[in-house]
Amino acid sequence: MYLHVTIKTKGPNMNLSPRTRILLLIVGIFWITLDQETYSLVADLGTEFITNIINKFWTEILTTILFRYA
Repeated sequence: MYLHVTIKTKGPNMNLSPRTRILLLIVGIFWITLDQETYSLVADLGTEFITNIINKFWTEILTTILFRYA
């Protein structure tokens, strides 16, 4: 049994076969997964970058205090 599905978009109607719909679903799921991994990687890099800046800042301050008052 063949089910004909019509999806209305801003332009003309698109008639998608079941195979095309499944392919688009798989691509969509893959894209969402890839986006989540990218956001996670960027967040990790940003956190590491900020942590490194804070560590360097405190190292400079503590070294200055140590050499000045020791």
